[in-house]
Amino acid sequence: MLPKGKHPISICTGTACYVRGAEKVLEEFKKELKVEVGETTTDGKFSISCLRCVGACGLAPVVLVGDKTYGRVAPEMAKDILAEYDESL
Repeated sequence: MLPKGKHPISICTGTACYVRGAEKVLEEFKKELKVEVGETTTDGKFSISCLRCVGACGLAPVVLVGDKTYGRVAPEMAKDILAEYDESL
């Protein structure tokens, strides 16, 4: 298993999140970071994983970056979320 990035990103793929577009959100994060699920960016800043349920179904789809929860995430929000953590963007 690869080491987690400084800012681990977890995307909920439980039923409510999945139905509300978590797969598209996941694809956008993978595209922006150029990594697959389970991988870490070459600079060690980000890693991506999937969760089954975070218990925040009313906020679906949900993305966690470290301990911070983002609710009702749309694919086009991925770049802005990453920008909060990446000083080089």
